[in-house]
Amino acid sequence: MKKALSLILAVGLVLAGVPPVGAQVFGPNTVWGNTPLSASAAANAVLLDTSGKIVTMVPVVDGKFAFRDLPAGQYLVVLQTATGQELARSLAVTLDSGGEAEALFGRDNLAAAVPPGSTAAAAATGGGLGTTAWILIGAAAVGITTAVVIATNNNNVASPSR
Repeated sequence: MKKALSLILAVGLVLAGVPPVGAQVFGPNTVWGNTPLSASAAANAVLLDTSGKIVTMVPVVDGKFAFRDLPAGQYLVVLQTATGQELARSLAVTLDSGGEAEALFGRDNLAAAVPPGSTAAAAATGGGLGTTAWILIGAAAVGITTAVVIATNNNNVASPSR
C-alpha cells in the first residue's frame, strides 16, 4: 500500500512539470493565438505594428494561427473573414526577443474593460486554478494520505509474518 501511494505521489510530481494537454509550443519569435467563439468565421489573421501598418497575414486553420520569425516589438492581431471584414482585434501583444507571445481576444478584451475586483471581472477572466495547480494539489493530497497511512501503520503491532 505504501509503495503504491508513493508511486502515485511520484507520478503526480513528474506530471506537474508536463505542459497541459493542448498547450501550444511554437518556438522563438512567434506570436500565436486561438480565435474566440465570436470570431469562429475568421479566415485570416493580420499582424499589425504599433502604427497600424500590416506586417504580415496568415491563414486561420482550425481556429489557430501563428506568426513566426518576428522581430521583438509590440503588435496587434486582427481576425478577418475571407472578404476582409474585421471580426476581432486582440489586446496589445508584446514579443520579447527569442520569446513567444499569445494574442488574447474575447473574454480577455472584456476583462480589460471591467474594473478589477468586480464580479464581472471575475466572470470575464474565467478565474479558477490551472491544470498544474490542480496536479500539485492532488500530489499534496496523496502525500498527506501517505503520511497518515504510514503513521497509522506504525502504531499497529506488526504480525510475525510482516
